[in-house]
Amino acid sequence: MITNIHSDRFIVVSDMHLGNPFFEQKKELLNFLRWAAKEGYDIVINGDGLEIAQVSFRRLAEDVPDFLRVLAQLHSKNSDIRIWYVVGNHDMLMENFLHDWGAFQVCPFLNLQSGDLRIRVEHGHLYDPFFVRTPRLYEVATFLGGLLLRFAPNLYNFWVAFEKWRGRIRAKRFRSLINGEPPAFGRAANELARRGFDAVVFGHTHHAGEAELETGGRYINSGSWMLGRTFVEVKEGGIRLLRWKTG
Repeated sequence: MITNIHSDRFIVVSDMHLGNPFFEQKKELLNFLRWAAKEGYDIVINGDGLEIAQVSFRRLAEDVPDFLRVLAQLHSKNSDIRIWYVVGNHDMLMENFLHDWGAFQVCPFLNLQSGDLRIRVEHGHLYDPFFVRTPRLYEVATFLGGLLLRFAPNLYNFWVAFEKWRGRIRAKRFRSLINGEPPAFGRAANELARRGFDAVVFGHTHHAGEAELETGGRYINSGSWMLGRTFVEVKEGGIRLLRWKTG
């Protein structure tokens, strides 16, 4: 499995959760992917592109075929455009299917070299204390959350508000690099940076943001397209968090 890649220009997007009842931005996401390919960017889907854990099968049938079709079209129209899919915790059951699709390379993480910049791209769920310490409870909570979303998708807004409130409380007690995240993600990013990476990109938490690491490098979370349209751009030796604007 190839995880060491060189790319001069690429974008990272994560946590679209296609198939989740709350995801409402399929059209904008497809337009964004077409734009990225037209501009000559390689594309990294950094986990949870598809939703299996909290799936509405009707929405999955509506969202996923169009998503995969666009990626296949981009790959066939321009063979120079490369697409990687980093597996997350909500789509790991689809790993074999994604491997067989053939329009992109599937991997657990990426070590990307862009000019002099060395970047680690990883979904980040392996650093989630809840996921790691109590995986069965995490699975049950995710399943129950999916049931609630199926009947009342807007409940996710209440969860987001709760997460923001908890993030403010957490920030007062602990040193979270990005507001809303458990400190474990910042510690993991710092550890990876000490191994020689200039920047670390995670997803998973749905909290878009960026912060300076102890080494002077950057930690960026690409956020979630369930909540916004953020993505990470790497170009000309620089890395930054951006928001996709329509039109």
